[in-house]
Formats: sequence, C-alpha cells, structure tokens
Amino acid sequence: MKMIKHAILLYFLLCMSSLFAQHHPDSLLETAARLIYERPQEAIDLAGKVFDDSSTNEEEKVKALLIISSGYASMRDYDHSLETMLKATSYFDKLKDEAQKINILNRIGGQYEQMKIYDKAIEYLDLALERIDNYPVQDSIRPFLGYNNVMRGFIYREQMNCEIALNYFDRGINAYLNSTENNTKNGNVSIIYYNKGNCLISLGKLDEASESFSLSKVYAEKIAASSLIGFAYKGLAEVNSRKGNYKEAIDILQTAVTQAESVGDLVLNRGLYFGLSNNYLAIKDWENYTKYRDLYLELKQSTRSAERSSINQSLVSITEEREMEIANLRKTYTPIFIGVSILILVILFYLIREVIRSEKKLKKLKYTLKNI
Repeated sequence: MKMIKHAILLYFLLCMSSLFAQHHPDSLLETAARLIYERPQEAIDLAGKVFDDSSTNEEEKVKALLIISSGYASMRDYDHSLETMLKATSYFDKLKDEAQKINILNRIGGQYEQMKIYDKAIEYLDLALERIDNYPVQDSIRPFLGYNNVMRGFIYREQMNCEIALNYFDRGINAYLNSTENNTKNGNVSIIYYNKGNCLISLGKLDEASESFSLSKVYAEKIAASSLIGFAYKGLAEVNSRKGNYKEAIDILQTAVTQAESVGDLVLNRGLYFGLSNNYLAIKDWENYTKYRDLYLELKQSTRSAERSSINQSLVSITEEREMEIANLRKTYTPIFIGVSILILVILFYLIREVIRSEKKLKKLKYTLKNI
C-alpha cells in the first residue's frame, strides 16, 4: 500500500508544476515539469537553471524549487526532496499567488505524511484546506482539494481504518474529475484508484478491488505513465494471487516488470519482485522464487536506507523548528520575567522596610509606656 504514497507525491508534483507553467509560461519549467516522472534528474537540472538565473522572480523560483523537490522524490531521495521543499517556504510570505501558497502547504503536509509524522502533516493540510475554502474561484483549485483529501486518506488509513480512508479517496477522485485541468487529473485519478484498490483488498472486496485497479490502469494509459501502469498491473496481480490464480498473477507481474523497465522506480520494482517471489513460491518454482526473492531483498535494503535518511532529516527539521520556537519564547518572555522579578524585589524591599519601621515604632511605644 505505502508504495503509491510516494508515487502520488511524485505525480502531483508533475501535475501542479505543469499547472503553474500554464499560468506563467516558461519553456524550461514546462519542459522540466514534463520530465519529472520519467527523467527526474533532467527535470532537476533544468529547474535548477531557472532557480539560479538572476533574472528569475520569486514566484518562478518557487515553481523551480517545487519541480526540484518533485524530481528528488521521483528518485526516492526524500532527504533532498524535503530539504528543497522547506527551502521554498522561505519565499512564502513574499508570494502574491494564493494558489501557490496552498500548493506549498499541501506539499509540506504530504512530505510529513510520507515520513509518518502525522500530526505535522495534518497541521499543514489544515492550513492548506483553510485557504482552499476561502479561495474565490473554487474550480481553479480543485486539484489542490483532491490532493488534500488523498493525503488525509493515507493518514486516516494508517491511524484509523480503510473504511474512513475510502471516503477521502472518493472525495479526491471527485475533485480531480471535476477539475478543468486535464493534464493534472488523469494521473492523479489513476493513483487514487490504485490506493482505493489496496484498501478494498484489505477489506476482502476482491472484485471491487479488481475494478478499481482496472480504472487505475485506464487513467494511467491516457497519459502513457509507465510507472503508474506498472502499479495498476501490480494491484491486478495481487487480486489474482488472493484468488489463487497464481500463474495469471505471474503473467501480469512479468508484463508489469517489462512496463517498469524504462522507469527505474525502485519502490515499484521492489513490489513487483515481492509479488513474483510469492507467486513462484505458491507454484513451487524454487529457482524463480529464489531469483526474485533476492532481487526483492536487495531493493528493500536500498529503499529502506533512503527512507531512514529522510526520516532523520525530518526529525532534525522538527527539532530545529522547536528550538526556534523556544528561542522566540525566551526572547519574548525573558524581558517580562526580568521586569516582574524586579517589581517583586521592589515590593519586597518596601514591605520589609515597612515591617522594620513598624517594629521600631512598636519598640519605641513600649519603651514610652514602660517609663510612664
């Protein structure tokens, strides 16, 4: 299930970057946006040129950073993806485009969801949703609403259950299908149907899951997204495997492996190898079982290292954020504390002085009375 969490971020980055490029035509950014999914390093290089150009304005720099972050995510380099995303936030207050601000907040929420830091993810998704609700032209930001709902679906699937997640996945599908941005909706709808299919499998609704994976494949084929087609095949193979149709599952998975060759998506390949090893084991084909099991374990180790690095980076970022908050609190309240402390000392000084004076007067009065 969690494989496509990464994929949805990647494809959304492509889609949103394309959306921005249409509003602010720039050939390099348009080209970079198209390359994110299939040739991410080229996308990073092109967007980097735009960012480094001294004539680039702040909004274009943010668009470039979003593409760079997307490219790193596409290569499963989540450490640099998050680092670049957080860099984009330094321009937040200077941006005039409210839609771009919503995109940044959504994307940070998505990054934290990816790291399983769900409280931070919800915090940013809530900030984005508040701006979405107040946006004057709702039709133009339906993709942002779709993304927001899908991220919540991922979170609630982990924290609660698939029944709740399915509701948010359906909301996401509805938002994208009602979007006027044709370049954004097909890939994202494919991704959501894939996740919906995984939830339906977990609920034992295999026929509904098969239908969902088939729809995922249909929408992926509309934009010739090889990686997404591969994920859809993987889901269909899982359904066949659950039904005991092991040879059919193997045929589907082998088709998916061929489909994924041009993509180089480690997470997708890991899932395909895992499926093949299990199905070959089921039919007692030990040679192929060992082959694909070894391939799976090799990729599992590589992707796990990248994920751990990203989680460590996110924890460092949160720690630094908390330290800044504490420093700001100290900066604000330390003068107040000092002032209150001085005031208390002054009051104590006057109280003590009055007590001493009172005692002297009392002693004097006693002495007077004694000598009368």
